Amino acid sequence: MPQSGSSTPDIQDAFKAHPELRDICGKVLGAVSQAGLSNRVYRLETDRGAFFLRLPRAETAGMVDRDDEAENISRAAGLGVALTPLFCEPVAGLLLTRAVETISAAPDALATRLGEVLGKLHASKAVFRGKLDPDRVIQSQKSTLAEDGRTGADVALLDRVLQLLRPHERPDHDRVAVPSHGDPSPGNCLMASDRLWLIDWEYSAMADPAWDLAYASLEHAFSVAQEGRFLTAYRHRAGDRLCPSARYLAIMKAKCDVVSALWGLEQLRQESDKTDFLAFAHARRDRALATARRITG
Repeated sequence: MPQSGSSTPDIQDAFKAHPELRDICGKVLGAVSQAGLSNRVYRLETDRGAFFLRLPRAETAGMVDRDDEAENISRAAGLGVALTPLFCEPVAGLLLTRAVETISAAPDALATRLGEVLGKLHASKAVFRGKLDPDRVIQSQKSTLAEDGRTGADVALLDRVLQLLRPHERPDHDRVAVPSHGDPSPGNCLMASDRLWLIDWEYSAMADPAWDLAYASLEHAFSVAQEGRFLTAYRHRAGDRLCPSARYLAIMKAKCDVVSALWGLEQLRQESDKTDFLAFAHARRDRALATARRITG
């Protein structure tokens, strides 16, 4: 059920702190909370139309470079793959865009559209701020968990995944860094009638193209056939050079799951109660281990 603007304190506070929001949106008639793990996102119904308002959660403060995010969103919007920011305040982590009307898409159609969008992004030659290196991300995550006795056994199993992968992880050829979304999960993909939009660019950076491809395939739970459609559409836009081999993609999938599992453990350490992060972390941990064992035979 929509909530009135007056009954949503965080929206009230945002409009009070940033009068520009009222200048753009006009009067808020109602607000509907949207799904999201790392931010508070609302669809605002106003007398000037519908908008998406992103407000960060306190526990994510300092975890995202909002200046880099703002610059990357602007460049992605110029490519037609991100919604154009109407108001962006990096210090506060606040972002306002027009809302889009979404449609339900069959899994095959979504896989094709997502492959096209990521292919367009990766082949664009745009230069994003920041660098996403899975190995450095993992080391940083592990350092934050080092003193948490509750997660020691889980981290040890994830280390085992990395040990299994290490002799096999050399790419088939030199990989280039491309502008990447970083988190193309279902909640960050909005299917409209004419295109698929990517939202939530918090983890966008220059990265190995295999990262976005592996993460998308995992989080959308693509079947073998759907992944085939996804990669075919990607190659059509980006070419064969950027598309990883099946083996290298599998290795990156395992690393993606290690990062996701460690992220879940970090949320548990911060005592976030938004979801069952322990179950989330264990599911990603177990899938990473299974993938690594398949790769190593």
